[in-house]
Amino acid sequence: MASTYLSRATSDPQSSNTTATFSVWLKHSKTSTASGQCIWGGSYYSTDNMFLLKFDGDQRFQVYSKRGASIKASIKTNRVFRDTNAWYHIVVAIDTTQGTASDRIKIYINGVQETSFNTNTQPSVNENLYLDSGAGANYYIGQRGGSAEYFDGSMSHFHYVDGSQLAPTVFGSTDSTTGEWKINTSPSYTVGTNGFFVLKDGNSGTDQSANSNNFTVGGGTLTKTEDNPS
Repeated sequence: MASTYLSRATSDPQSSNTTATFSVWLKHSKTSTASGQCIWGGSYYSTDNMFLLKFDGDQRFQVYSKRGASIKASIKTNRVFRDTNAWYHIVVAIDTTQGTASDRIKIYINGVQETSFNTNTQPSVNENLYLDSGAGANYYIGQRGGSAEYFDGSMSHFHYVDGSQLAPTVFGSTDSTTGEWKINTSPSYTVGTNGFFVLKDGNSGTDQSANSNNFTVGGGTLTKTEDNPS
């Protein structure tokens, strides 16, 4: 993506600001960055509120939520992601209503839950994570917002489920012959008010769910490639 990104203005309230699932297949082109590379940004900078999915400068994966001066969640893996030849499937399953803290934000890589963390500040029970980035704000795919922390690489099958914490097996499965994690190209789930499914079969921000929550391409040209997770 380099400096290319997708964005969508939000207007309708979320189904939930405590419960959601993100699923995306991605492949790095560049792993050396100073500030990091953002996969998802839900940001409203005039009040310093944000929800981010990103790789930091060392290519650790991080989930980060901030409201004003208060950090609501910061979970960063010990594992680093520097393979530029492999597709990674990342699922972030969120439900802050869970009584057990470790169940509130769960990270899965290629179907396996991450359990080793560099930082692990889980949200408080029932915490509002600012998944709904507010009136006049945008959702971003491929940057943080404010033209910063661009993702450099490829993305495919980006799902956002508004209001449900789902397992990675909704979006993928283990191949019985090879043992490899493989994509489910047509998963079934309830998408929720602001949910969407983009980058399904090409370089389009058109929502493939029933919601028509389409994204706009910014910052350059979104290039289609036949290199894909399936």
